Amino acid sequence: MPLLSLPAAKPRRPRVLLVPPPALPVPAVQGGAVETLVTRLLRENERCGQLDLLCASIPDPEAMAQARDFRHTKMLYVARPKGARRYWPLVFIERCFGIAAPYDPWYQKVQLSLALELPPPDLIVAEGGTLTQCSAISRMFGRNRCLAHLHGQTACSHTMDEIYGGILALSEFIRDDYLRTSSLDRQRAYILHNCIDTTLFTPGPADTALRASLGFAPGDFVVLFCGRLEPDKGIHKLLEAIAALDDPAVKLLIVGSPFFGRTQQSPFLHKLEQQAHALGDRVKFTGYVPNDRLPEYYRLADLVCVPTLVEEAAGLVGLEAMGCGRPVLATRSGGMPEYLAGSQAVLVDRGPELAAQLSWAIRMLREHPDLCTQMGAAGAKAAQKFSAPTFYAEFVRIVYDFLGLAAADAPAPKPQEDMQ
Repeated sequence: MPLLSLPAAKPRRPRVLLVPPPALPVPAVQGGAVETLVTRLLRENERCGQLDLLCASIPDPEAMAQARDFRHTKMLYVARPKGARRYWPLVFIERCFGIAAPYDPWYQKVQLSLALELPPPDLIVAEGGTLTQCSAISRMFGRNRCLAHLHGQTACSHTMDEIYGGILALSEFIRDDYLRTSSLDRQRAYILHNCIDTTLFTPGPADTALRASLGFAPGDFVVLFCGRLEPDKGIHKLLEAIAALDDPAVKLLIVGSPFFGRTQQSPFLHKLEQQAHALGDRVKFTGYVPNDRLPEYYRLADLVCVPTLVEEAAGLVGLEAMGCGRPVLATRSGGMPEYLAGSQAVLVDRGPELAAQLSWAIRMLREHPDLCTQMGAAGAKAAQKFSAPTFYAEFVRIVYDFLGLAAADAPAPKPQEDMQ
């Protein structure tokens, strides 16, 4: 009697836990660069279904409503213990020198919630924030199942090397900077370029009604700054550059606020408003704008400026502007040149002459509209390399490589109709 052959067991999808910092909720209903990137990863996984994801987050009613229909992601909403506040000087020491600060009880609650998760995660990815806070989780699962996703310049230390068996870096600059003080094998230091929603950030005509509502005339040359209003972003230098231009048609639109997800005063914002007062109607502040509305603002601009004063890890604003077909003027910092490659962006050096360089570049681009058009077209083409599907496919590849799994065993992406 012939033996019956059993069908081959279907490969199990790797179970991956994402641990973003406990400051803003996921999905990113209040903004935040890390939270937005994690949200794009979750949504792409909903479309493709190649991973079984867990994601820790602080609770938020709007975020929880958006996550309710997730089929391939389980959200672990963990409330911050009442009265639990980090002592920020210790956080600064921890981020700069890799010295473990007192344990944040929120991470302890995440660790306790994992004791009830079956099967347990195959991989833990700490998504930025205070990375040494995942030390207990690493001891629970082992460093070879823990990856640190570096969303900014991060100093390595013996503590970090003990916690994480690998890193994800947003750029070569971030990877190389980390490895200078790490004993990590370079093959375990992966590059995972940031991404944007290339179906949202697309070229298109300016919304003339929105432009007019902001007080801009058809002949105005609108320079846009988008981001958090803090000194490191260099917005005060951009205001100096605008003030140095004796051209009343050059206007500045400032999109953003001092804090994620809300418009609120800060001492630095007050200084900016005083600085802008001398320029009258040449400067407009919008306050916080939700991510899904940002393309409208990019498209009404003639130029997008990213005047950061520090080593920028990646520069999402530059990518989003490129996706919308707008020329970019930026400082040469960190991973910025890596992301803007191929966009014909104008890069200037940081330093005492920054405001003068920005002023010169704005004047030059104002006088050469054809060059702006060429830069916008080149940027829109270059931005396609940073799509969410590309980001997700590379993330899945890295998960399989880090865990030593055969890529051939990865489940095929689910057909689009299955995700309806």
